[in-house]
Amino acid sequence: MMKKCMYVWLLLCSSLVQGAEPLDPALKEVSKKVSLGKYEPSDLVPFDTVKVSKRIIPDLTKLLNAARKDGLQLKVKSGYRSYVAQRGLFKRYCAKELKNNPSFTETQAAERANTYSARAGHSEHQLGTTVDILSAENGYQFSSDDTLRYVSWLEKNAHLYNFRISYPKSSKEYIYEPWHVRWFPDGHFPTQNSLNTKSSAASLIDLPVSSLKVVRASCK
Repeated sequence: MMKKCMYVWLLLCSSLVQGAEPLDPALKEVSKKVSLGKYEPSDLVPFDTVKVSKRIIPDLTKLLNAARKDGLQLKVKSGYRSYVAQRGLFKRYCAKELKNNPSFTETQAAERANTYSARAGHSEHQLGTTVDILSAENGYQFSSDDTLRYVSWLEKNAHLYNFRISYPKSSKEYIYEPWHVRWFPDGHFPTQNSLNTKSSAASLIDLPVSSLKVVRASCK
């Protein structure tokens, strides 16, 4: 009986870690270890100078309007980014690291670049539901300066419009990116506990997990 219970428990943990593919594309998991492959959203539409999933436009518009009422001029700098585009971006960052650090090997350059840029297939931008929001306050420049008004505004208010800062100061994935926000459907806004569930389960058991991949450091 005990063996049977243990087997059932292992199956449940395996299911929890691997997970069935979510019916809602906006809920797809993506991280340094979990790849989207060459996934491409089917509902991309133009928004200002970028493309995003049409589903996020109502909430994104509300967020921008609310910020404007509070005296902030925000704009979306980046939206959907394809697998190919992300691959090119990561290669450029690798090349920059190699140029700035002549003693670096390609592996070291890739590891450094991967602290602030995702590899192809591992970027939330590929979902179409993630955007980078910048402000006129500092000339629409990327900045992690938390004394900027718009940074504190996003931290306090983004969740009101179903957006979440993916990489806060406590992030172990990438550097602090207060401009990088991901949209979630009503009723599916993640808590910190839910975000840690899969990694916690994976640490409890030693099972093959198809969705988790060890990615070797490379600029390719």
